[in-house]
Amino acid sequence: MQKKESPNGPQNGRVKFGILPKLLLGILVPLFVVLGVMGIFLGLQGASTVDEIMSADLDSETKAAANEVESFFSHYYGVTEALAETQLLQDVVTQQQDGGLKASPLYTDLLETLQAVQQKNQEGISYIWVSDFQSGDLLQSDNQLFTQDELDYTTRAWYKLVMEKKDSVATEAYESATSDGLIVTLASPIMVNGEIRGIVGMDVGMSNLEKTLASIKIGDTGYITLYDSTGQILYHPDSSLINTNAADANYSSNILAAIQNKETMSATLYTRSGINYYGSTRGIPSIDYSVLGIMPQAEYDNHIYAILRILIIGVLVCGILLACICTFIALSITRPLKKLDVVVGKLADGELNVAVDTHSSDEIGKVGFNVERIVDRLKEYILYIDELSDVLRQIGNGNLVFTLKHAYVGDFAKLKDALLHIQGTLTNTLGTIALSADQVNAGADQIASGAQALAQGATQQASSVEELSSAVQELSGQATDEANKAVDAGKFLEKIKDEVEKSNQQMAMMRKAMDDISTQSGAIRNIIKAIDDIAFQTNILALNAAVEAARAGVVGKGFSVVAEEVRNLAGKSADAAKETNQLIENSVRAVKNGEEITQATAESLHLVEDGTKQIVETINDIATTYHAQAGKLSEIARGVDQISSVIQTNSATAQESAAASEELSGQASMMREQLSHFKVAESRQDSYDISSSSEDDLSGFAEPGSKY
Repeated sequence: MQKKESPNGPQNGRVKFGILPKLLLGILVPLFVVLGVMGIFLGLQGASTVDEIMSADLDSETKAAANEVESFFSHYYGVTEALAETQLLQDVVTQQQDGGLKASPLYTDLLETLQAVQQKNQEGISYIWVSDFQSGDLLQSDNQLFTQDELDYTTRAWYKLVMEKKDSVATEAYESATSDGLIVTLASPIMVNGEIRGIVGMDVGMSNLEKTLASIKIGDTGYITLYDSTGQILYHPDSSLINTNAADANYSSNILAAIQNKETMSATLYTRSGINYYGSTRGIPSIDYSVLGIMPQAEYDNHIYAILRILIIGVLVCGILLACICTFIALSITRPLKKLDVVVGKLADGELNVAVDTHSSDEIGKVGFNVERIVDRLKEYILYIDELSDVLRQIGNGNLVFTLKHAYVGDFAKLKDALLHIQGTLTNTLGTIALSADQVNAGADQIASGAQALAQGATQQASSVEELSSAVQELSGQATDEANKAVDAGKFLEKIKDEVEKSNQQMAMMRKAMDDISTQSGAIRNIIKAIDDIAFQTNILALNAAVEAARAGVVGKGFSVVAEEVRNLAGKSADAAKETNQLIENSVRAVKNGEEITQATAESLHLVEDGTKQIVETINDIATTYHAQAGKLSEIARGVDQISSVIQTNSATAQESAAASEELSGQASMMREQLSHFKVAESRQDSYDISSSSEDDLSGFAEPGSKY
């Protein structure tokens, strides 16, 4: 037999592009593409997220610093404004008295008031002073009195700012003459009938504010800087920059403009002295100051680079592991295939003495095992073919006595069965025909009697089928009723689902109401702060009233009692304000707890809503099923009616069969007459006439369709 060759050349030729590179390229290339795309996407997303987090942290710390600065100055602003509005100071600046402030009968009371206020707020305050425009004198809380000849305060910055703005002001910071550190002067005008008659102010040290700002850290190396209205640096961790104007500190133009214009700007990249930073600015309108939160770009970017490094390393490690795993899997597939290729090539060349060496428990191992079975089976098939050829020659020569020695399997087993069937069929055909003739004759009688019984049974079946049809109709009506009930239940659950949705909406309104309560609590907290300030001012007024009562002598004793009561009321107001503030804090916590409970309830209602939807869908499916069953039961009822008609037809047919059986008996007698002309050879090696044989003599023949 000539060996076939493949269209592209001999089958033992070298493979140009094998399974191994195909598997590696088909698996690794898409995997590396997916890993690369995912790495890029995750890197960009992670970098963006870290950038937003760092920017938000920088902005929040800058805002916190601005709030600390504003709170610091607001406290001292309140003190100066409260003093400026006291009756004592207004009386002092309106009295016409020769000899200046020292000659005023209110001098002692004024000095005691200044000292009392400084004693109460002594931390951070160097001096509290009052300037009288009428006399030109300036009195300090340390009992120093400067006349106009000794001190011309009209040249001072605080005087010019107050006269320009006609409101409370804060000056630029300047070096203290008595201590190391910066001082800011806060001044408020003493207004009488809409006219400035004097100025009260205080010199506030910046050390406490510097400590507060120094405690605010942004990241690991970030910090806060503070600028006054002119852009002068009031606080910076680098002490060499303090008292330096921002315009002289080598800031880039974008951040310098934000500082000078007191703008609020989110995290922005800028440079100072050639070094890159990220800065967030926030203006303080109440004092015309500005705050700058700073983080070096190196620290800012390190967080982003850390995320990118982790992602890159993760992608590379995953890629290497996947490459190793895919290579191992591909080799475990291709190596056994190469061995099988050698074996199959030998089989194609007609060499059956081959050994299959594939020790694998996967599908390839099974293929190798089956190839080995194919080799063994081919060897058996050669023996089958030789034996079958010999048997066919014997049948061709008329010899039906043969034996098949081999155990045929597969398609060859069909050949064995066919040969044995031919052998038995040819031997028993004549005997079977004779026996069939007798059986046909007897069967005709049985058919006649059976037909009569069939007609009687058909009548009984018709009655039973009618009863069955009635029962099926009743089941169909019940199925329709159940379907309608399921539809009604679905509509009821739809209403329940609508109510659950309304409950979800009401729960959302409740959460909004709690948010409004929290907002109103913040507003009440501001009102309590205002009450606290009023209590403080009331205390000052009470002090002023006591001074007035003391000056009035006996006539002012009653007024002194009233002043004492007012002072007591001011103290009670302050205590009540603190207690109220504590109650509001408790209310805020309770509202927060209620909001969490409301959130949990809302989530439960969402789960109930989802469950209700599933129940509605299930009931609708049940209704559909019931409708389908009702339709099928109707079809069954129609089928039963048809069966009833068929049974009645069968009854008539059975009677016809009885008549036909008589004719069949006559045909069987004619067949026996035809078989009487044939003779068969038995295993006893004798012959006899089929027509003269009895039923017992034909018992050796097999029945039609039986196996030999």
